[in-house]
Amino acid sequence: MMRLILPAAMLAAIGFLAPAPAPMRADEVKPGLFVIRGPFDPCAPGGCSGRNVDDGLLHEPGDVAVRVTSEGAIVVDDKFVQNVPDVMANIKRVTSQPIKYLLNSHHHSDHIGGNGAVMDLGIEIIAHRNVRENIIKNKQPGPPRITFTDQEAIYLGGVEVRMLYFGRGHTNGDTIIYFPDLKTIHCGDLVIDGMPVIDYDNGGSAVEFVTTVEKMLTLDFDTVIPGHGRVLTRADVVNYIPKLKTMNARMRELVRRRVPDDQLKAQLKLDDIGWDHTVSTATFMRSIVRYRDEIAAAKP
Repeated sequence: MMRLILPAAMLAAIGFLAPAPAPMRADEVKPGLFVIRGPFDPCAPGGCSGRNVDDGLLHEPGDVAVRVTSEGAIVVDDKFVQNVPDVMANIKRVTSQPIKYLLNSHHHSDHIGGNGAVMDLGIEIIAHRNVRENIIKNKQPGPPRITFTDQEAIYLGGVEVRMLYFGRGHTNGDTIIYFPDLKTIHCGDLVIDGMPVIDYDNGGSAVEFVTTVEKMLTLDFDTVIPGHGRVLTRADVVNYIPKLKTMNARMRELVRRRVPDDQLKAQLKLDDIGWDHTVSTATFMRSIVRYRDEIAAAKP
């Protein structure tokens, strides 16, 4: 019987081969501050076969920040464990200084899955105490040995870096890392280039999300390294708040009308606020019933 051999591009197009992710890269945000993004994967998180091939978006693990000082580097997050060698290689491309501290924005593995490998390199990790508790609860490697409750500060090479906890949102441990001299924050998954995701198993809250993001605006910043995606601005954070409020108000109305579970997604109608097709929309929708339950239980 004759065998049909198809070219790789055709195989990828019909789902037999996954498109190769674009490599990781380091970009300068401001003098002495870099963001490491990627690898950029055209496949949705559910896989790269059949209907999941290329949803028109680029999916990537959490954005890493690198603050270079004269006495060493302060790094935020480390991506999945398999990404650690590439993260370290990109850090070496932007500085010859050793890493003195690594800070965790929250506990999800696409952000801090490399903690164990980083600790094996002798690098100390600092995180909010809820982040450590979530790492232990979820049996993840590398729980930090240094934790804080509301705020912490690191002083290195004449540079100050603050860690601030303003409350629940994406999880119960979301941390804002503030670089005051550069008027820049890394906000983990509290604000991303996409719609918010609420991790109910680890203390997330759509209701408190709004207040937590509002508190971020008490800081003096103009630039935002998000948990995922392109570098954002203060205006992007300001614009996130009415979108959150609109989404919550719509869900309250769906609760009032007792809309069935299988109609919640369609009737939430997120297209007009730009959240109907983002890198995080599918993940959010997996918890839409729990989101409904939280809104239903909340005080008006």
